[in-house]
Amino acid sequence: MKPSDPATPPKPKRRLGLAPAAAPPPPRSALDLARDVARGRGEMTETAALERFGVVRPARALKTTVSLCPDCLTYAPALVYVKGGRALIRKECSVHGMRDAVLENDARYYFLSNKDRSGVVFAHDRVFDIPAFLGVGEGCCEGGACDGTDQTANKSCTVLVEVTDACNLACPVCYSDAKGDKKLPLAAFKAYLEALIVKKGGLDSVQLTGGEGLLHPEIWELLAFACEHPKIKKVYLPTNGLLVNRPSVPERLARYKAKLMVLLQFDGTSDRTDAALRDASPARARREVVDKLGELGVFMQLTMTLARRVNDDEVGELIDFAMRHDHVKVVALQPATYSGRYELAPDPTERLTLSDVVKAVVRQTRRARVQERDFVPIPCSHPNCGWITLFLRRAGLVHNVVKYVDLPKVIDSVAYKTLLSTDELRGAVDEGGGVRGAVTKLAKGLVRSQDMFTVAIKPFMDRHSYDQDRVDNCCHHLLDTKGEARSFCEYNALLRQSDPWDAFPSLASPVE
Repeated sequence: MKPSDPATPPKPKRRLGLAPAAAPPPPRSALDLARDVARGRGEMTETAALERFGVVRPARALKTTVSLCPDCLTYAPALVYVKGGRALIRKECSVHGMRDAVLENDARYYFLSNKDRSGVVFAHDRVFDIPAFLGVGEGCCEGGACDGTDQTANKSCTVLVEVTDACNLACPVCYSDAKGDKKLPLAAFKAYLEALIVKKGGLDSVQLTGGEGLLHPEIWELLAFACEHPKIKKVYLPTNGLLVNRPSVPERLARYKAKLMVLLQFDGTSDRTDAALRDASPARARREVVDKLGELGVFMQLTMTLARRVNDDEVGELIDFAMRHDHVKVVALQPATYSGRYELAPDPTERLTLSDVVKAVVRQTRRARVQERDFVPIPCSHPNCGWITLFLRRAGLVHNVVKYVDLPKVIDSVAYKTLLSTDELRGAVDEGGGVRGAVTKLAKGLVRSQDMFTVAIKPFMDRHSYDQDRVDNCCHHLLDTKGEARSFCEYNALLRQSDPWDAFPSLASPVE
């Protein structure tokens, strides 16, 4: 037997019949995982889908999609169907079984879309056709801007940057459960936005949110960077209002009023509403903020979180209040989402939906006549992601004008809650023909951008109402702690708990 060469190391022995270990597969994106669940569901007939999910007729199937198990947050195949006049979703988890949730209490308000790709669409009587201006290019997720989605037909209307996880309230309906003491460093804030601007070429709007953004020790440096950046069109500052009345704060905000809009949390007009939703009594402070910022000419949005049998009877009062203040340009109505710190006994089958809010606006608003048909889906996102209506305020009169406006042109220019210039607004008015056309042509010459008022309804999704089709077409993004843009609803329903702020400095740490 020939002795082995001591300079040659012996070959490693392996057991007979075993192949060499393969390299671990690369990590798969959330979108890939969702697509795995969707695969095979897209070939079912309507009858097969109803049987597969145990839904009995006279229910009518609308589509299959991918949702989340509300118990374990794994992707789950789901069926959207109509029963008893409501649009419902049923999802199936291999561990926890079937789970149901309501999507729309009035199925007439639930739209299918040519963007629905996580399954198959069965019904075609409520299909929302995407306007022609939405073509490939400047997509919300192009260049890796949003790793969780695959949309290429729409731009990113809003990018939220959470600058702190600290808050001076402990609201029972906080979607982010903000209760920390961390801050996003100024250098990271700048780097995140610059990187996204490189990918996108520019940003329509940026929100500096929290927590309470005004708690950040460098909030004025953050605002200055965003407001002075030539590639950022509009800047929004959400706030509960309690810190706005501090000395010099309104005046410092007014320095940026050419680009800034303050989004004031304003849930209603009664003390019981504030006690239930905010566990506080900020009503007086909020009204003072509205008055003070009005004196300084700072544009505002009033943001109302809505909960069934809490403040859904105060919608009209808030809109009437807002219409009396010319600097308040938007009222945003947001049915409560069961994410984060929701402490009001959520029931996924008995919740406020978009149709409930539309009907409340129509029924309760006194200062202007508005009808259900005056609300329309926002074209730039999925049709179930948000609806708006537009009013013209002039000489003490308020008139709904959504039927006269080329909404796709408006949305393409400025997203759903930014402001058109006077020339852009006049260019968006559809004159039509005949006598009406002549009157409209005359009237449009009198239209000014400062006269416009918007009511927007934004029903965010949670683990119960999650629909991958909406996520795939999201244009409302939030930057995670690494600076990556995520669908706002996807982040809150699925990703927030695994994205801690531990690596960031505390509010009390020295400024860099």
